[in-house]
Amino acid sequence: MSYTYQTGMKGRIIFARILPGSELIESIKKICAENNIEIAYISTCIGSLEKVSFVYAIKDEKQYYKIKYHEPVVMVRPIEFLGAQGIIVRDSNDEYQVHFHAQFSDENMDVYGGHLLDSGNIVLATIDLVLNEIIDVKIKRKYHKASGFSFFEPTDKE
Repeated sequence: MSYTYQTGMKGRIIFARILPGSELIESIKKICAENNIEIAYISTCIGSLEKVSFVYAIKDEKQYYKIKYHEPVVMVRPIEFLGAQGIIVRDSNDEYQVHFHAQFSDENMDVYGGHLLDSGNIVLATIDLVLNEIIDVKIKRKYHKASGFSFFEPTDKE
């Protein structure tokens, strides 16, 4: 077994309603910036979208982890946003990196899920969001060259 970790503390809890027509992930980044959040996790995210853009893992024996992401899927229709989890970290360039996975369904009650793209996720009626700040932890997103993926990793506290 192998892993890295740090222990921290829960900071502020932010409840937000993201309004119709808003770009979901850009709105989350803006909320974090306005509240000077360094690291947070999304504990609740429910509502509806008019457009969703995502990728999901598919088998590929040639890849390092034997998977790759499918080409982006874009769905433009009423989407029931069933729930999501995510991690938000401000990087050394003062930009927010977001790792965000969600489950959602369409008007046929077909359920989908995957990794949301940074853009192309437009709120329909509402998104109810709860962000939890994490303090006293240092995390960086590191690129893993062999796999082509980037991962959040705890780093030495300064």
